[in-house]
Amino acid sequence: MHIKKLILTVFILISQGSVAQNDSLVVLTDSSQVADLSYSDIYRDSLGGYPGKTNDLIRIADAFAYTVSSPVRWEKNDWLKFGGTLACTAILTLADKPVNRLINRNTSGFYKELADFGYHNGKPYAAVVVAGGFYVTGWLIKDEWTKETAVVLTSAYLTSGVVQTALKKVVGRARPSEGYGPYEFHAFKNDPGFSSFPSGHSQIAFVTAMVLADRVEQPWLKAVFYSGAAVTMASRMYANAHWFSDVAFGGFLAYICTKKVMNRLDHNRYNNPWEQYRKKRISWNVTPTPNGFGIVGTF
Repeated sequence: MHIKKLILTVFILISQGSVAQNDSLVVLTDSSQVADLSYSDIYRDSLGGYPGKTNDLIRIADAFAYTVSSPVRWEKNDWLKFGGTLACTAILTLADKPVNRLINRNTSGFYKELADFGYHNGKPYAAVVVAGGFYVTGWLIKDEWTKETAVVLTSAYLTSGVVQTALKKVVGRARPSEGYGPYEFHAFKNDPGFSSFPSGHSQIAFVTAMVLADRVEQPWLKAVFYSGAAVTMASRMYANAHWFSDVAFGGFLAYICTKKVMNRLDHNRYNNPWEQYRKKRISWNVTPTPNGFGIVGTF
């Protein structure tokens, strides 16, 4: 188990583009220092499987559908929180111009290198590499913790990505590079220059940071992951591609979707939602009676 955690740690650091100190990895060779393992990580069957565990693809699809449809189940407090979030975002727009001017004052080579890292860290291909890499690694070394990390990442990327893409079209906010200012909106405009809100790079980078930080216990590793997300957010403003409120809401969107996904994945780990659905369907039986036939529906 120790070598598995060591390999996983190296993969995490490489995927975040960070260079670890030689003595840092020694701390992580103790598997007890990595995120707590569930019941399924301890008790396996003789073939190395996990009895009763729901198929990963089913869990991802269920978590996606459940999270995206969450608003239909919202109650009064949920709508109040949503309204409060919109109000806070509106207030943040007051800082859009000042922050934009401040960030674009610095154009040194160092900041450009950070911006390049942030750009790639928030691209969809980075999400594919991170999630896919975790799953392949977990499959190769037969480690459930690693595969579960990939499942959480994939579900969170998909959920927040779909919501983020839809909002871009509906809001149609002009990017800073368009020169209109922070309050120019053209809903459903088929123009990349009017897809500023929210920031997709920030959404992807924050999902990566939040999931990986949740899966480890070392404070310094958590700081590394969140620092990577912060660099991505700053890089999008540095590139004049997003306003401050865009990246802030992108991070918030990732947080909400990831929390929902995590809760749902915990719920459906051993509770196959498709099996539950089939059990709830009506079973019709035709029964002979003295006067003909009777139809009985069983729920």
